[in-house]
Parts: sequence; C-alpha cells; structure tokens
Amino acid sequence: MAYHTILAVLATEADVAPVTRAIADFAAGSSVHLIGCHGEPSQFVVLSAPIDVPDATTIAALYEQADARMREVGDAFSKACDTAGLSHEWRPVRSPAGDSALSALVSARSADLVVVRQPDRSANEDMASNIEALLFEGGRPVLFLPPSGKLAAPIRRIVIAWDGSREAARAAHDALPLLKAAEAVDIVIVDPDKLPDIDAPLAGTDLAACLSRHGIHANVTTTSRGGGSTAKAIMAQATASNADLVVMGAYTHQRLREWLFGGVTRAFLENAPVAVLMSR
Repeated sequence: MAYHTILAVLATEADVAPVTRAIADFAAGSSVHLIGCHGEPSQFVVLSAPIDVPDATTIAALYEQADARMREVGDAFSKACDTAGLSHEWRPVRSPAGDSALSALVSARSADLVVVRQPDRSANEDMASNIEALLFEGGRPVLFLPPSGKLAAPIRRIVIAWDGSREAARAAHDALPLLKAAEAVDIVIVDPDKLPDIDAPLAGTDLAACLSRHGIHANVTTTSRGGGSTAKAIMAQATASNADLVVMGAYTHQRLREWLFGGVTRAFLENAPVAVLMSR
C-alpha cells in the first residue's frame, strides 16, 4: 500500500513551492503522480451605483486578473514539479465560488492523498480555501502542512491521537504508508476513562496489535488533560516524542462545530508546528 496519486490544493502561488517540495521529499523513491488544482470564479457580478447595472469594464478586469492568477499558479506548479522530477498534471478549475478546495473535490475523490498548506496567520495570510469541504466531502485523507510547508523527510516519528472512534480508525489506517516507513509510532489516548469508545484498561492495545500485523511497532501512552485542553495534551505528547506528524480523526454531526473547528482540530490546524494528517 502506498500513495501513488496525490492532489495538491493550491490556493495561491505562495502554496506552490512548499507543497511541491514537501511532496517530493516524502515521496522520494516511489512512483507518484501529482495533480495540482487551483480554483478561480466562473462569474463575477459587479453593480455600479447609482442605478445598479453591471459594470462591464470592472467585470472584464476581474476576469483578466483571474486568468493571470491561474497562469501564474499553473506556471509555478509546472516549474516546481519539473525541477523536482515529479510526474504531474495541472487542473485549473472555474467554479461559482472560485474556492480552490471546492474546485478540487472531484479530483480529490480519485486521489490517494490530498495535501494543503495552512495559511501563515502571523503574516496575515487568509484562509483562502474551504478546508471543511476537503475533509467532509472529499472522502480522502488530507495532509495539512504547517504554514512553513515544513515536512520532515523522511517522516521518522508519528503520533496517533486515538479515541477509538470511527474517524480516528479511518485516519490511522489511511496513514499506513507513512506509519510503515516511520521509525517510531506512539498511540496517544487522552483521558481514556472518559471516552465512550475506549475500554480504559486496554486503551490502545487493539490498535497497537493491528498495526503490529502490518510490521509497525507502536507504543501506547495514556495521559490526562488535567486543567488544560485535549489539544494541549496531545501537542505536549507530540513535542515530547519529537513527532514529525500527528494523525487524527475529523468529527461530524453534533461534534462538528464544537470539536473540529472549535476545539482540538482547530487548535492543531492553527498552532501545531508539525504536519497533521486527518481523515473522516
């Protein structure tokens, strides 16, 4: 099992170099085909006062700017892939929203892995793509790179955030190609006695046994969040083990807003200094 088709979601030209470099590094020596996708709006509606009629000149300028951005990102992507020696193809997509993540959904569903770079909020980079769509509608694991685009090569140490849920199980198994290549894997469970899908006395042992049959030796660590948050407890374990990657599930339904984009996952996407692989 390996990742052979990888989709890079490129919201801006600033994503191109770090994303292609990271993919080239961790895919070195394997047969990988990289698809680059960038979205631009398919239509613009601009009204001019005082009579609220379409401003044809402004609309034409917006289309020209969109075309220029598409060419710039595409040219940068092709050049970066050629330099890295990556098999690649470019998929510019026009959609009503112009969102690169939404535009990439069709391509994501026939890829083994999706890769996206988190924006650098300290540099006032805005979240230009709807990453919720990638996680909840793409159907494939998503590797979120930190703003720097840094990804250890090779990925030696991996932390699996485990709570026994379907989502966490999907993430752990989607990460098998990376887990097999790693030197150390730690399964971390926070407050196992409070998790409905965990047998506290045996927390993590079933997953460790499953991974061992794939030739992966995994250590199991249980910890408590104490007076802090679950996210901080997992981050502390990732830091203590000098992890290169964190693997975790993305939650749905009632827990979506509270957990995914208001709790643990949001905290990781905004603050984690290492890459995070997530699945739903």
